[in-house]
Amino acid sequence: MQDGSYPYAFASAQRNTGTLPNGDPVIMLTSNNYLGLSVDAEVLTAAQRVLQQYGLSTCGARLHNGTTLLHREFEQELAEWLGFDDAVLFSSGFLANVAPLSALGGPGVVYIADQLDHQSITDGCAQSGADLRIFPHNDLTKLEYILQRSEKYDCRLVVVDGVYSMDGDLAPLTDIQQLCKQYDAMLMVDDAHGIGVFGETGRGSCEHFGLKPDILMGTLSKSFGSSGGFIAANHEVCDYIRHAAHGYIFNASPPPVLIGGALAALHAIRSRPELRQRLWANTITFRQGLIDQGFAIESGISPIVPIPVGNDQLAMHMTRQMRDRGVFLSVAAFPAVPKGKSRFRATVTAVLEDDDLDHAISVISTTAREKGII
Repeated sequence: MQDGSYPYAFASAQRNTGTLPNGDPVIMLTSNNYLGLSVDAEVLTAAQRVLQQYGLSTCGARLHNGTTLLHREFEQELAEWLGFDDAVLFSSGFLANVAPLSALGGPGVVYIADQLDHQSITDGCAQSGADLRIFPHNDLTKLEYILQRSEKYDCRLVVVDGVYSMDGDLAPLTDIQQLCKQYDAMLMVDDAHGIGVFGETGRGSCEHFGLKPDILMGTLSKSFGSSGGFIAANHEVCDYIRHAAHGYIFNASPPPVLIGGALAALHAIRSRPELRQRLWANTITFRQGLIDQGFAIESGISPIVPIPVGNDQLAMHMTRQMRDRGVFLSVAAFPAVPKGKSRFRATVTAVLEDDDLDHAISVISTTAREKGII
């Protein structure tokens, strides 16, 4: 049953297409399921086995009864794969930023954040008790200016996204890490949209740039096709977070069934590079197809493809038209983006077929021409 608050509730799993409540299929261009692992047969089979063994939930926090052997197995394998001592799981990617940042802050600490960092970073900084300095997006000159003038702090932590979720652009991590080393600051990278996508082996934007931050954050609700989040760091940081982060101590443990699925997804990411290859082929096809139709698609390589519109109401009207024409494409509008900067935020996945991409490009361009966008 539909209501006004949830006009796009789906009636099926979301693969290359999803089914609306009226039975109509729509091509999915609004999903972070980059590798299609949320519906992968191997992942689902693994999750079903875990469901039978552990049930739906532990119904407890990690420090009480909420840790299973599966949780620790995943944390340890994930940390080893990413090149860290340890990892800490949280029940959502949002908490995986809020909980560590709120715990690591306090007097004598300053967080230095990019203007376009994810809202979870902003919220974590606000709850931390640390001072906060914000630099314009990817502005290395201003970042260095702040670092030069923050020597009084006992700890400086620069926090950036590896891949920014609205425009799909990457942080210049090599230069940012160099500045952190020069000014004795720590670096935390939110790589929610990078892990599983970027890097020769799918380890993310940090692998893409050939570096390792002090703290790496990731989510399970994108390339891993599950739900939850994590940070990876050294033993000292991980142990501290386990005993100081309210989002870990007082929150229910991630359900084992989701962790079992995520563990199978990790194995798929490591052993099936063809998934990532298909994702990149689809991304190139989609980006170039829109450019050929006359869209001003900013240069980039990410599967996140912003399609500029500008007017919020026009964008909302267009997305309904495209849905009726068989393409599901959501709008990023204020406050997710600045006023007057609304856009369609398309996300390409590995499960899209060639015909899906062709039809989507045709529908998007036809609708845009009708409205004078191109």
